[in-house]
Amino acid sequence: MKKLLLALMLVPLAFAAWESTAAIAIVLSATLVGILYAVGFGFGVNELQLTAKEEFFQLIAMMVMMVTLVGANGLIDSISRNDAFAQGSNTMQEAAGAIVDSNKAALVGVFDTLSAFDMKVSKEASKAAQCSFMGIGYSISGCGGFSMLSTPLSMGGGIAGFAIGELSAMRKLLDISSAYALNFILPLGILMRTFKVTRGAGGFLIALAISMHILLPAGIIFNEMLGVTFKNDAAAWADYSAGATASIPDCNAADVSSGYVGLGEEMTDNEKAAIDGYNSLRTDIRAYIYEALIRATLGPVLSLLMMMAGIRAIASIAGADVDISPIARFV
Repeated sequence: MKKLLLALMLVPLAFAAWESTAAIAIVLSATLVGILYAVGFGFGVNELQLTAKEEFFQLIAMMVMMVTLVGANGLIDSISRNDAFAQGSNTMQEAAGAIVDSNKAALVGVFDTLSAFDMKVSKEASKAAQCSFMGIGYSISGCGGFSMLSTPLSMGGGIAGFAIGELSAMRKLLDISSAYALNFILPLGILMRTFKVTRGAGGFLIALAISMHILLPAGIIFNEMLGVTFKNDAAAWADYSAGATASIPDCNAADVSSGYVGLGEEMTDNEKAAIDGYNSLRTDIRAYIYEALIRATLGPVLSLLMMMAGIRAIASIAGADVDISPIARFV
């Protein structure tokens, strides 16, 4: 019960300015080290004295780390507000959020276009003509060739929907980073770093907070910069910037005449119309690739990899050896 009450008292401190929380944590740690050394000295327990001396050196290392973080805080803030990264926003975190929102809106437009195509194809493929001969009725499915378009449209819609989910998850992660990275995770890591039993976890949280605050949005902005460079290459960008030009032709269910010869065999006009619709959809693929793969998939993956690399590097400095290879394989 006492430990729970202590935790409830310490959590509000983590939402204060992290510099103040760091100072409180260091003073608390120094007090505990002093008490530990006094108890060991008073009762002649050498193990307690050695533990207190070890913790004292760790406390000095923590104070040096805090001075470095306080000095680097201005640098981090200046990087965050640099025009090259902020791109017209107040901070790079806001810039990354604006990029994700813009990419998501563009991809939602792609998804809506594919949905409209799918509805059109389903309507045309379901058309059939009814005939009667000597009192016997039968149907003619002259538009059955349009059903071949359902599979690629379904796959395209699935890819676009998955990409929208990626961007939505990245936006939520950015929101969590902006709200809690420096206001909660970092001071909590500093507090835990001062105690021996939670030193490794504290070092990890410090690395996590800094990586989420800087490297996560930096990855999104960096990917967008690469995209802008690609757009500036007119020859390479031409096929990707054409936009949606495909159309699904109408089908006449009653027309089953063979009026077209191609691909080595005779086809009906409706079969030719279905193939023309398929070919027109193929021309739009490159217009969708940039949104679905470059901006919605590569951007989040690059950001997560940069954040994990930062966690590993900073955690080793903070005294926590973190193995990120399983998470990297998942990404």
